[in-house]
Amino acid sequence: MTQQTNYKATRIRCKQWQDDYVIYDQLSGDTHVLDVVSGELICALSKQAMSRAKLLALLNDLCFDATESELESYLLGFIEKFELLGLLISE
Repeated sequence: MTQQTNYKATRIRCKQWQDDYVIYDQLSGDTHVLDVVSGELICALSKQAMSRAKLLALLNDLCFDATESELESYLLGFIEKFELLGLLISE
């Protein structure tokens, strides 16, 4: 049986500001400005852990005109970027 990976954003505060999101890392003190799509994803992950399937569904809602391949590519880049920043962990 394969175990499902869930993702969770840690130690961040999110604030939507005009057309962007401002993300504050409470541990490092770093501030990141994100586009609406990345901001929506990371803020949702700060509230609850989500599986890859749930993230893809949310991403599809945000980018309804994107192809499945584009959504997969965006999600892969999103996960890699935020894991490198230490703001996203997999459980």
